[in-house]
Amino acid sequence: MHAASSSDLDNRSGHVPPADTGVRLSAAVTTHPRRRHEAAALAASQPGLGFEVIEDPDPDGPRSALRTARLAWRRTDPAATHRVLVQDDMRLAPGFGRLVHDAVAAQPDRILCLFTEWGSRTSPAVRLAALAGAGWVPLLDPYVPTTAVVLPAAVAHALAEFPAEPGEPDDVLLWRFAREHRLTPLVSCPNLAEHEPGESLVGNDVLLGPRHSVLFGGGAAPWARVLAPRMVPHLLLFEGIAVCQVPGADGGWTAVRADEFLAPAGLTIPDLLDRYAATASRRDPAGRIRRVIADSLLLQLWLTAFCFGLAACDLLRDLPPAPVSGKLHESSPSEPRVPRNCSTGDAVAAALRSARGRAAMETFAPGLLRRFVPRQRLAGLARLADPMVREAISDGCAHAGQAFDLFWKDSLQ
Repeated sequence: MHAASSSDLDNRSGHVPPADTGVRLSAAVTTHPRRRHEAAALAASQPGLGFEVIEDPDPDGPRSALRTARLAWRRTDPAATHRVLVQDDMRLAPGFGRLVHDAVAAQPDRILCLFTEWGSRTSPAVRLAALAGAGWVPLLDPYVPTTAVVLPAAVAHALAEFPAEPGEPDDVLLWRFAREHRLTPLVSCPNLAEHEPGESLVGNDVLLGPRHSVLFGGGAAPWARVLAPRMVPHLLLFEGIAVCQVPGADGGWTAVRADEFLAPAGLTIPDLLDRYAATASRRDPAGRIRRVIADSLLLQLWLTAFCFGLAACDLLRDLPPAPVSGKLHESSPSEPRVPRNCSTGDAVAAALRSARGRAAMETFAPGLLRRFVPRQRLAGLARLADPMVREAISDGCAHAGQAFDLFWKDSLQ
């Protein structure tokens, strides 16, 4: 397949071509013969990229995406600088080709993930990036989302020959390759691909629950800017326990129980329980939320949101004021801004009211609880839990302002 340049994309989309960046994209949709029609439709939706459709070479063999991924890596156009790979059950953002080209031009040497699901370890970092105005976050998960990914061509060719462990899936193999070569994959904010509902060929829909994007959108983004958080909160997928992820000595991330992370600042478990009870009394006096979410689990969601407020305060205190309005799909990132004399808490509150801030918060509760709440209740969960979540974020941010430096202890880094 022909490698698409910026002029190819602009000729198909009506954009005025910019100066040539030297980026040449070789794109493919990977699929199984059972979903050939869906793959062809996805490829046809992006004529400027010249997607080829690559099918599983052994469709009757054991379920595995690695066979198809390896073939797709191997078939990277020799003239291309980068390989764009999208699985057949994805929906792409408006202007996908142009957005990918611009993103690659800003980060030409990186593995770029254009999707992470709303409950992944990386998802809270993407939400923080939405508040802080960053275009990328480092990957925190022990796999690389291969549902929509861009690889430097040299990486794609090397992956085609990289040995796999027995039964290893493609996303874990790519993560292991990145670790061995000291590469840190980046995840986009916003995501440029969304996972369409449907049956997973490898059973992920049953094991993991619905896997929507943490923040799906389009429009211009600050692709040159990578968020560098000191802490990213998360609610563990299977355990349902709030943790704070901090950079580890090996270049990865270490999960510390949220109550242990907060203890150096003087917050004891009884203190946290009292704060949670007060918030629940104010924001859920009739117990409507607790008829959907068990009290013990709602506490962990509240604690995750409290730590999210702390992390947001850390990131926004030294940044220019955040935007407060605008449309998620607009082509210009310029928006009205918060007055420069506002407090960090005000800046966080304003960022939460921004277009991307609102969109990011819509996936907060349903994403983190997608394995614990019945699927039919997830659609209304964001609205139901939002008052508690936002107050917890505000409470965390306020406490950060009172005891900020006490949170960042060397023993937890």
